[in-house]
Amino acid sequence: MRVLGLLSIGLVSGHEHQDRMALQMVTSAEMKNMCGKTINKKFSWLQNPGAGMDPDSIKPFAKVLKDGYMLTECVKDAMYEHGDKFGNNKFDYKMGPISNSSIVHYSDHVAKEDREQMDHGVCFEFCRGIPDMGYFGISNGRDCYCETFYKPMASDSSECDSVCEGDNTLMCGGPKKNSIFSMHLCADTESDLKTAKQNAVEVGKKLNKLEEKTKKAGSDNEKLAGEFQKQFGAAGDPVASGLMQDTKIWAGKVLDAAKDSDEVIKKLADARKASQKMKGKDFTNYDNAKKAEDAIDGCAAATEAAEESLESLQKVYDQVSPPIDSKRVKKSADQYYPIMYFVDKEFKDVPSTCGGDQVAKPVLGVSMDHCAASCDALPGKCVGFGYFGRDGNSVCILYSKFKSVQYYTGCSKGPPKKGKKFFLQKANDVVACQAKLQSFEGLNLTPKGNGKCDICLKEATKANRCYK
Repeated sequence: MRVLGLLSIGLVSGHEHQDRMALQMVTSAEMKNMCGKTINKKFSWLQNPGAGMDPDSIKPFAKVLKDGYMLTECVKDAMYEHGDKFGNNKFDYKMGPISNSSIVHYSDHVAKEDREQMDHGVCFEFCRGIPDMGYFGISNGRDCYCETFYKPMASDSSECDSVCEGDNTLMCGGPKKNSIFSMHLCADTESDLKTAKQNAVEVGKKLNKLEEKTKKAGSDNEKLAGEFQKQFGAAGDPVASGLMQDTKIWAGKVLDAAKDSDEVIKKLADARKASQKMKGKDFTNYDNAKKAEDAIDGCAAATEAAEESLESLQKVYDQVSPPIDSKRVKKSADQYYPIMYFVDKEFKDVPSTCGGDQVAKPVLGVSMDHCAASCDALPGKCVGFGYFGRDGNSVCILYSKFKSVQYYTGCSKGPPKKGKKFFLQKANDVVACQAKLQSFEGLNLTPKGNGKCDICLKEATKANRCYK
C-alpha cells in the first residue's frame, strides 16, 4: 500500500482539527486493475429522482473511476446537512449558490435487497464509479454518501465512534459527525507523475543556477584572497594578510555549501530519470502503477530536499552577495571617502588597507558600488569598508569600527617601473579603505598617543612602497 499525506482542497484548506490523522491509502492490485473497466455485478435499481444535479446520469456501479481511498478526518460535514438537493434534507439545501452540486446517498441508489452491511469498502465501491466525486462520508455507522468536496462546520466535541455495521473493527462516523474519506483517481497517476516531474524540473533549474553562482563566487575569490594574502604578507601588512586568510576560510565554507547542493541536484536528477522511464506506461496495470507511485514519491522527496537546499544555499549567497536593488547600488560608493581623507589628506588617493571590527561576512565578487550599498544596508552598524579588487573579482570587508590603516605611498598609476622592489601591482588592481562621509565628516581620525579619542584609529602605518 502507498502511504500518502493528508489531502486538502478549497474549503478544507487551513481548517485544522486535533483529531486529524494521516493514514494509509487503501489500494490493491485488484482495485488498480479494475480502473476503467465495467462492473459485472448485477443490481436492481431503485429509481429515485434525486441524487446529484443530473439524477438520470447517476450510475455508480457502471465504471471504475477511483483506485483507492484514505480517511481524511472526522467532522460535522455541512454538505451532509445542507448539500442534499433531492433527498430527505432537500428543504435544508443551501449549496446551490456555492457549488451547484448535491451529495449522492447509497440508500437512494441501491435497492434494499441489494444493500450490503456498511463499512469503508462498501461505501467506496458505491462512490468510486460516480463521476466528479472526490470524497465519501459515512455517518452513524451506516449512512454512506458521496460528494465533490466536504465542508467542516462548527460542532461539539463528540467523536466518530459509531461502529460500522459491516465491520465492528472500524468506525463509521458518529451520531453527530461524519467520517470523511478522500478517493484517488485512476487517471491521477499519470497526472501526478507529470506534476511531480515538473516540480522537480523547476526547483532543479533554480538550484542549479544558484549553485553555479555560489560555486563561482567561492572559487574565484578564494583564489583572489590567496593571491592577495601572499602579496600583503610580502609587503609587511599582517592585518590585510589576516583578512585574506579569513576570507579564504569563508570562501571555503561557501564552496562546501555549493558542494552540498550539488549532491542534492544529483539525487534530483536521478529521481527525474526514474519518472521519465514511466512515461507512456499503462497505469491501469498494477505493477506499472506501483513503479509510477514509487517514482512520484521519489520525485516528491527529492524536490522537498532540493527546496530545502535552495533555501539554505540562498541564505549563504545572500551573505556572499547581499541582494540590493540595482537603483540603490548605482553610485553608492560616492558617499564614501578614502579613510586617509580623515587622517592625512595628502595621501587620500594612495592604496590603503584597514583593520577593525567586522559587521558581516566578507562580501565576494561585487563592484565597489555594491560593496558600499551593502554597508548602507546595515544602517547604524556599518561605517565603512575595505575593498580588494582584481580582474572582475573582489573581496569587500564591512566594518563597524576602524582601528588601523596602512597606506602605500610607493604605488602609482600605470605599468610597473623598474627598480621598484614592491611596485609590482597590476594596473587594474583596486585596493582601498573607504569610510562613510556622514559618519566621519569634520572628524580627524589620526591616532592619539594619549588614547583619549575613542573614534580615532589606534594605528596608521605609512609604507613607502607598494603592496607587491
